Amino acid sequence: MTYEITPENLVYHTLIGLETVVTESTNSDIVGTIGVVVDETRNTLLITTGYSDFSAMKEATAAFRAGHGYTTPHSGEPDEVGEYFLDKTIPKAHSTFIFSLSDDRKVRVDGDLLVARPEDRISKKHKN
Repeated sequence: MTYEITPENLVYHTLIGLETVVTESTNSDIVGTIGVVVDETRNTLLITTGYSDFSAMKEATAAFRAGHGYTTPHSGEPDEVGEYFLDKTIPKAHSTFIFSLSDDRKVRVDGDLLVARPEDRISKKHKN
């Protein structure tokens, strides 16, 4: 049985794989961050923002990869065509997100509602 993510139950699901944008935050540097959630902890979302080509990042990444033997791309590391991923860690608390669902609906969520381990949110009760 599969469960569809809806606006009503989004806060009870893992957010990995959903497109999101940070619309409000106490940290103005992260407002406007757009990307896909690739990891989630109790207090943060890790969002891949897309590709960037920074020459300094390229040099640092090459040195890091050589020293650690990584073969798969991580934040700041090139993929198979030489493009660079840029990930941002966004605090859930004091931030507001808009998530895009698979049916193109948009859901605005107060990040304070998301502060919990993903596996524990299913049993957490929220006030409306």
